[in-house]
Amino acid sequence: MRLTRSARKHGIAADDIRQVLAAPLRTVVQGDVELRIGLTAGRDLIEVVVAPGDPVIVLHAMRLRPANYRFLRRPGQADSGETA
Repeated sequence: MRLTRSARKHGIAADDIRQVLAAPLRTVVQGDVELRIGLTAGRDLIEVVVAPGDPVIVLHAMRLRPANYRFLRRPGQADSGETA
């Protein structure tokens, strides 16, 4: 894993990033990069954007933004306030 300067911008620890990369709850392919969502050791949800490769390059890491909560829903699960 290689961390870029922008990946460190929001203060997410390298160990927490490694944990998400090792066991993401969700991986979303977005063009040439992947959004990986997972839990830190402290049970915080974080989002990590990586460029796949060997080693993987971490471009961005921060607490999960509300706009990305939708990726945690199960298929067919209704949005908040909607009925299924």
